[in-house]
Amino acid sequence: LSTIGLLCGQWDCGIVVAGIKVYKGREDMSLNCVATGYKRSKQELPESRHEESGQSLVEMAFALPILILLLVAVIDFARIIDAGIVMTNAAREGARFASIDPGLSVAEIQQMVVNDILGSGTNITVMEDFAVDNVTVVIDTTGRDVTVTLTYEFELWFGPIINLNTVELTRQAVMPVF
Repeated sequence: LSTIGLLCGQWDCGIVVAGIKVYKGREDMSLNCVATGYKRSKQELPESRHEESGQSLVEMAFALPILILLLVAVIDFARIIDAGIVMTNAAREGARFASIDPGLSVAEIQQMVVNDILGSGTNITVMEDFAVDNVTVVIDTTGRDVTVTLTYEFELWFGPIINLNTVELTRQAVMPVF
């Protein structure tokens, strides 16, 4: 019975012999031991959980701030990705317009890019202060390539929590001039 005692954790165990249950204790005072098929006495079960009544509250107090911080970090990170996508598309559009219409001036290309950023239609990423100063257009001296570079100081909603108010985003597109 020492092996049985080890398997059941020193419980009041019974053995199944040829389909007949042999118990060391009373049958009405035992519960099934799922892992081994043996029985455990109800007297071995904890009577109440009064000792652990505040444990969940303390665990939640430690875990909740971390979970909230992760949630707001995910939100700001998603906004950064969205702003990067909007800026990449605008830079690509500006370079495309400059490559198919070499008669456009640098100011016209810059204004097209700004209009594309401001009219992007995304609700979560608002870049209302994006201006012509954020757009640099360089036409190669040989006239073969046009480069549109966008830079923007993206303001984070929850950045002050970790003392990071803005993130600088830079996107660039290069296209050949036709």
